[in-house]
Amino acid sequence: MAIISGPDGVDVDAALRAAGASFVHGPGDDAPADLIAEVLGPDERQVRAVVEVQPPSAGEEHAGMGAWHVNAVDEVHFVRSGRGVLQVVLPHGICTVELEPGDVMVVRGAEHRYLPLAPQQWVLRWSGPADADLGARETGRAADPWPALGS
Repeated sequence: MAIISGPDGVDVDAALRAAGASFVHGPGDDAPADLIAEVLGPDERQVRAVVEVQPPSAGEEHAGMGAWHVNAVDEVHFVRSGRGVLQVVLPHGICTVELEPGDVMVVRGAEHRYLPLAPQQWVLRWSGPADADLGARETGRAADPWPALGS
């Protein structure tokens, strides 16, 4: 189950939804079909990729998906294995989400960054035509240190 922590005094779940991010636990080896149907259109629900991601090399923690960015599409991603940390920008600060196997991440325009902490396998789905990519655009937000998480 995703472990979520955010700014004090904020309804973090509501703030995440307002920012365009939400997290659920999906039993099995993929996101729940009803959640996929809620976020993606009938022609967008196919698996776009199953990817293996590795923790970055030293000094690369803030590059690629580790840089603050916004994607141009709606996303539904399922974590099949491994562990990582996602951060999402909220109006009152940064929210940190630790993702583990079975977690589903829905992102709809939220500014975020991601750091795998162990090798992971993800099932990726996103909106748009079959040949669309995520359309990631870095925001230029400063690359503050990643939070230290328990093991």
